Amino acid sequence: MASLLSATDALAQGLAQDDVDTLPERLGTIQAILEDYRKSPFFAAEEKLLRVLLKHMATQSATAERLRRYPPVWDVLRMLFPLILLKPLAKALADRRFVRTLRQTLKEIAAPQQEADQTNGADSDVEMADAPALESPASPSPRPSPSPRKRKRPDAASFDLAIQRQAGGCLQTAEAVFHAVRVLLELCDGRSREEPLHIWVGAEHIKSMFYTSATESMALLVPWLSVCRLAVDRPKPKPLSEQSSWLSTFAALWELHMHLSGDISEVATHLFSPAARLLGRLTGVPHQTPLGIDKAVVDQWARDLRRFMARHFVLEARAAFQNRGGQEVLEVQTALSVSSPSAQITFPVLFGLVCRSRPESAGTAPSKDYETWVQAVFDAILHAAKDTSRDNGLVAVRTITEMAAERGTTLSASSLRTVCKDYAIRKNGIDWNLLLAIVKLNPDVFLVSDPGKQLLEQVLEAARDPGRLDAQDSDRAARFVVLLADGYAQARDLSGFVKLWLKHLAPDTPKSNLRPVWAQEALADEVAKLIQTSLTPTQLVAILDWLSSQTQPTESMARLHILEAVSRGISLDDFVDAANMKIFEGAFLEEFSKKELPAVSARRWMVASRAMARGTSDEARHVWSRIKSDIKRVLRKFPIEREDTFAAFKCCAEVWLAKFPGSAHEDEAATLICSFAERLENAGEPGELEPSDGRSSVSRWTYVSWILSDAPRLMRLLIARDSPIVNVILSLLDVSKGADPARVERALAVSRLLLEREPSVSNRRLMDLLIDRVLSMIDPSKSTRSGPSTKIAIQFLLDIPAEIPNRGQREAAMKSLVAHLTGDEGKGGAIGAEDCESVLSLMTKLMARPTYYEGMCFSHLASLGRWIAKIHERSNRRSHEELAMDDVSKIHDRFRLLFQLAVLSIRQMTSGGPDERERPYLQGAMSLLQSPCKDPDIVPRIVLLRAFISVVRDSPAAKKMNGSDGLDLASLQDRLLRLASPAVKSGNRNGDGLLTLLVALEALCDLDGEDVRLALSDAVPSLLEASDSLLKSRAHAGWEVRTFLATHFLDRLARPLEIKMAVAAPDATGDGQRSGPIKSAKALDKPALLRYVDAVVRSADEDRKLGYLEELLREDGDNQDALGCLLVSYRLIQHLKGSRLPEDIKQFGLAQAHYALCDRLEKATSPATFLLTSKAIHLLIDQNPACMTQFNIGRTLSCVLTVSARASTPALVAESPDVYPSLCRLVAMLIRRYRKRLEDSFHILVDTLQGLLRLLLSRPHEEAATAGPATATTQEETWARDARHFSRLLTLICEPAVGSGSTSAVQGSGGPRPAALDSEKDRARRFAGQFMYYVLMAYVRLQVEEHGAAAAVPHAVRAALEPGMFAIMDVTTRGGKGIMSAAMDASTRAVLREMYKRYERFGKWTGV
Repeated sequence: MASLLSATDALAQGLAQDDVDTLPERLGTIQAILEDYRKSPFFAAEEKLLRVLLKHMATQSATAERLRRYPPVWDVLRMLFPLILLKPLAKALADRRFVRTLRQTLKEIAAPQQEADQTNGADSDVEMADAPALESPASPSPRPSPSPRKRKRPDAASFDLAIQRQAGGCLQTAEAVFHAVRVLLELCDGRSREEPLHIWVGAEHIKSMFYTSATESMALLVPWLSVCRLAVDRPKPKPLSEQSSWLSTFAALWELHMHLSGDISEVATHLFSPAARLLGRLTGVPHQTPLGIDKAVVDQWARDLRRFMARHFVLEARAAFQNRGGQEVLEVQTALSVSSPSAQITFPVLFGLVCRSRPESAGTAPSKDYETWVQAVFDAILHAAKDTSRDNGLVAVRTITEMAAERGTTLSASSLRTVCKDYAIRKNGIDWNLLLAIVKLNPDVFLVSDPGKQLLEQVLEAARDPGRLDAQDSDRAARFVVLLADGYAQARDLSGFVKLWLKHLAPDTPKSNLRPVWAQEALADEVAKLIQTSLTPTQLVAILDWLSSQTQPTESMARLHILEAVSRGISLDDFVDAANMKIFEGAFLEEFSKKELPAVSARRWMVASRAMARGTSDEARHVWSRIKSDIKRVLRKFPIEREDTFAAFKCCAEVWLAKFPGSAHEDEAATLICSFAERLENAGEPGELEPSDGRSSVSRWTYVSWILSDAPRLMRLLIARDSPIVNVILSLLDVSKGADPARVERALAVSRLLLEREPSVSNRRLMDLLIDRVLSMIDPSKSTRSGPSTKIAIQFLLDIPAEIPNRGQREAAMKSLVAHLTGDEGKGGAIGAEDCESVLSLMTKLMARPTYYEGMCFSHLASLGRWIAKIHERSNRRSHEELAMDDVSKIHDRFRLLFQLAVLSIRQMTSGGPDERERPYLQGAMSLLQSPCKDPDIVPRIVLLRAFISVVRDSPAAKKMNGSDGLDLASLQDRLLRLASPAVKSGNRNGDGLLTLLVALEALCDLDGEDVRLALSDAVPSLLEASDSLLKSRAHAGWEVRTFLATHFLDRLARPLEIKMAVAAPDATGDGQRSGPIKSAKALDKPALLRYVDAVVRSADEDRKLGYLEELLREDGDNQDALGCLLVSYRLIQHLKGSRLPEDIKQFGLAQAHYALCDRLEKATSPATFLLTSKAIHLLIDQNPACMTQFNIGRTLSCVLTVSARASTPALVAESPDVYPSLCRLVAMLIRRYRKRLEDSFHILVDTLQGLLRLLLSRPHEEAATAGPATATTQEETWARDARHFSRLLTLICEPAVGSGSTSAVQGSGGPRPAALDSEKDRARRFAGQFMYYVLMAYVRLQVEEHGAAAAVPHAVRAALEPGMFAIMDVTTRGGKGIMSAAMDASTRAVLREMYKRYERFGKWTGV
């Protein structure tokens, strides 16, 4: 205290002498003292310091302004407030006019000066020679300082008044001022009469300083909002401490003012305009712009400001409007008048707040009073928009109308008609965006009255000429017409729209195209969807008769288009019986002409196709007799690539597929289809039918894809008639060399279509034809084979089910593949290195079933190995300096496929008794494996030796040959050991050396462990060095080396789990210990790491495993190692299943591990670390209940609560959809496993549930509106899924299963025996009823607080939460419901009342 008192005296002396240059240093000394200061009963020095500062800040001098603007001054005040008792603190603040000083400070910092207006004048701080930034730009050299001073910190606040007046200085001051005010208000918050009198009186005295009228409060609040706007308008975000609480403190100040009936007028006059402009910037109204604050601060400010405006302006204005009988919105008019200069922002913000103030939070329909209120506000906005500039008014009205359309707000047709007339239809063009919003809101604007119909005529006339519309406006006009059709349907006048459609669809001349806005497929689909719901069969017949009467040439084209849409939309029997043939007759009123536009003719054939499919036998005969001659002419003479030809083909196919067996038209249609298939076969190469003019997309690929995907039965019929359609398909599969990639993709698509359809796969004849043709494509003896065709054939054989090819086909395929890979000295022929994996996978698939191809011998496997080795050699040749780990991994995977293929091949030769086929094969294998090999062949030789030994060792038939016929298994094992040992002992760990090492280690694991230890004991140090080097370079091959060492030389690993397990990206440079660095595509290979851990702990006892776990959890690794350590820890916990508590409480056990994991969960910053830690805690709780003490249960709950309340958790939830469910799963596991033990911690459980609920409801969902419909839907689905997780927690507590809370009926001999009918389930429900209503209260309050005045969360989320909330209401007693009602205010009580009504209707438990 003495040091603080002396520092205070020095500061007072300096201020009295006007020694401003030393003030920063003296304030810094005081700050340093206060940082380590502890509160004591004696506070004279603190109070004196407070009075000194406030005294010199209250004057009008330049020094006082510098003090008010200097952030450390306010920091000192903030640190002093908690050190002084509230009553003397209140007296000191009142004596020194604290509120007036605060008001003056806010006024000054709310109006920053521009940098161009500022110079370093006489008020500048003492300048430093090493700080030229404070020089005047005009001065040639810095002014010398009389005495050198300590360098300022780069981020320290400046005492230069000119710098303080800049925007950055004002924000630094605001940061300190707002923080100090918040601390002062928090000291007074929650004080009650039960506390000591001086505390309660002091708190009330401090509050009374802000107890002023609304007019006087504006002197504090308006500058406060201006400073917030200043922070938002900065060009780049610069975080400030406690910035997220600025607007919540602002709202707290308003709550302290003198509440009077006229407050709403003051808010409308002074606060609405700055608040609406700020809220518009935060929420992106009218469009998103860069902000100068962080995303988290934006979300928090938007919630706080929206809540403030809803409570203190919108709700008050609505109440006043209703009290006046719904006649005037005076307060809204005042706010609109004041804010009209920025109407494009403030008007939409006001309307958005009004729309969010819907009183019904339980999802019921809006009340009439609410609709009247919204309509009155909308009309007031339209009236006020007339007094603004034309551009601002247009932007405001458009934004408001789009907002209303998006939210489904009900607005009158007369108001929207005014909007359409004044803003949408202008002399210089049509605002299609505004028209779209209007027709979404209320199509009656254009349909009901004569003025509306006149407006519609103007709009449709503007859309009549497509040349006057750009691409975007044309798309909007098309969407407008689609919505107009829906409006006509709602008005029960779809017939009227059909007539309008015909009028505007018809072109001006017969040779012109249909008008594009009306000829769109979306409109035809919409009308088709509306036909059966909006018309009766009688009405449909009437409109069809009217259409048939429109016979002008231009009308005929439009009529065909409309009739096709109508035929598409009927499916019910009543409509089909009434309209099917009428549609057909209307489509064929005129004779078919080859001069018709292809698009029009195509519609004609579509109508005929549907008429044939739906009609009776007589109707089908009539249809065929009418179209037979025309369809013959089309299919025989029209070009194949025309759109109408394709439609005629589908129509003829429908005739054939129609269920009228034995009819004459069936054979005629079949003949036409088969002859057309011959045209497709003879049309030339596949590329000759590709569209070239851009007007048609029909090709042979189109016909084949339609048959395979939409008409698979047609394929069976064609094959039964020996149609050449199979040849057409095969010609698409057979791609010539040098073909473009698009053609190759089409061929692969045909292959996939063939194998995706069950009728095609089950057609044995088709499959045999295709497989035989595909086999010819990979036959090396064929001169026409090409690389693309071979690739397609291999992919087809890979995709086909394994049981489809017969043995002969499998053997033919193997023979061809082996010839490819073993011929030409293993160059692979038409098979490239990129197809190596596909070929090996296919051979493995074929050899998995009995396959003994011609000339099969073991040397083929050796040739395959040499081919893979040559691919590796070419890969190495590409880069001598830098070897990619991806290439090594890829080649290693290929040798693994070779191993699988060799195992399958050898197993076939050893599965039965050795005869003249198997015996030569095995003898040849022995001869080859025992022969010497060159260095490039070492790797394939090791692979083949390993495969041969692993199969022969376990084969009974081969054991009969062991020792005879040259089959000596022991010599082969010795041979493998002699080949692999040099590769392990070699110091080469790059490229070939690394590949050889990995293959050798895999092979040695199959040999006797003692022999391996004897042979390689001296290689352990080099292997350790190699593994460390590989792991350091983030190469997962290091884990494979480590696994080998852990398997055979675990005693040589001192601390096997004390290694770096980094997951970060590798460095770009090498470590200097290798000839070339190895780049890794995967920083952490999870399976390899887990295999290593399993090898380490395989023979370890429980104490050793716990020791490993303790080492991992007590060493805080950096971010690079955290994920790997957690992964190993999780694996160790899996191995410790069923562990018990240690006998010595000081010994490390799973209870301590649980504590350490909870600590890590609270600090986790990445989703991967968070989820893995949560999973480990869940596993501990689940599989080790004996180790979980009561403290562990409480620690888990407090951990979940802490994480839920953490500021960074919402960002984690937004980044990963699994974060929130993982927290719910932890609590659910506690409820299921430890229900009885939770009764002592139920208050913590309730707090945890409230924290989870707050985290669930606090996520901002306004972003969904700007993220696009797909993203918005995904976000809402994720939100609803999380709500279901939380609701399940509530039902677990309130509706326990019968066995979840049961206890043994056998008590101790001295204790009472419970009643036989005592129900633990009922007891658990009664116990939950004493506490769970607190969660329900939190849910009701959060709906109001987090999302505005009773503006509920999305319906899907509420629906997901309802079962849990209803379960709480089931168990809550009458007294608990009374407590809830008494503890709520009017708004929350209204929300609860609506919820209770739904509970009584839908959720109340009846006991049935």
